[in-house]
Amino acid sequence: MAAARTPAERQAVMEERFDHLEKRFEKIEGKVDQIHEVLMQAKGARWAILLVAGAAGFISAKAAPLLTWLHTGGVK
Repeated sequence: MAAARTPAERQAVMEERFDHLEKRFEKIEGKVDQIHEVLMQAKGARWAILLVAGAAGFISAKAAPLLTWLHTGGVK
């Protein structure tokens, strides 16, 4: 069986565990901050992607009749 620890030994063990948990918490906090930054950047990129897709759709819709006209021979 394990020998009984003195109150001072138990306190030292608890302080070590607490320090370890503090370090892990700081690491996790940093990761959460990084994830938040990426999500905020993605929010702006989403609007840029929608804008580019909308512009591409508009241009292709306007270009389709012109390309069809050119493919059939254009002005005769």
